[in-house]
Amino acid sequence: MQVRPEPELSTLQNEILEAVATGIAFFEVADTLCRRAEALAPDISCTIAAIDAEGLIHPIAGPSLPRSYGEAIDGLPIGPDAGSCGTAAYFGIPVEVTDIDADYRWERYKGLVLPLGLRACWSSPIKSPEGRVGGTFAFYYREPRGPSVMERQLVDTCVHLCSIAMERNEVSRRMQHLAYHDQLTGLSNRYAFDEAVAENMTAPRQNFGLLMLDIDNMKEVNDNMGHSVGDGMICEVGRRLASAGAGVTVYRLGGDEFA
Repeated sequence: MQVRPEPELSTLQNEILEAVATGIAFFEVADTLCRRAEALAPDISCTIAAIDAEGLIHPIAGPSLPRSYGEAIDGLPIGPDAGSCGTAAYFGIPVEVTDIDADYRWERYKGLVLPLGLRACWSSPIKSPEGRVGGTFAFYYREPRGPSVMERQLVDTCVHLCSIAMERNEVSRRMQHLAYHDQLTGLSNRYAFDEAVAENMTAPRQNFGLLMLDIDNMKEVNDNMGHSVGDGMICEVGRRLASAGAGVTVYRLGGDEFA
């Protein structure tokens, strides 16, 4: 039985938590976590993938696997027989496949990993505090086998760190969205408009067009029909402006003013 490397796991945990706290991009945190895990378990390859709202897989990190593998699985759907990661995400439980070549869950995908010398895969779901599966953390092995005691403890630590990093990333993404978007219409807001104009004004030889407009008699609509109707009208105008065509960005500057 392998002994749990307490000092190494503590160092790993402190490094990743510090990276998350200082706002390092999630894909960098994920890459570092994979590399540190592979250093502690040298005979494995580690991957981290995100699962989007439509149930599609998107590789985030896999430093010891070729980029072509990540490209091949990007956008694949999760399911009851979608390899180890897709199945783990679908059921929300860890999936241990000790022999990829003989396992039905890998039937459609083993041609992607067997040529790479990968023979087994153990994948664990990464869940949000609410229990939603947001990603997977996987160990690939070069021989048919399952995880050791030490590897199980290492994965427990890594999955927990991934959950923290993913949650922080989601919070940052929501805050970024709120900072640059109007809450009523979902359009870009004045802050985003000011940045875009400043960027275009300072860019060398950058030509752009700017159209400013507002809605006539908006006060009468609010006074006579209520602010909920007025808000609906603003949203509809924004929707129609946003459908103007490719290359057009629409901003709600405030009130009934658009650009």
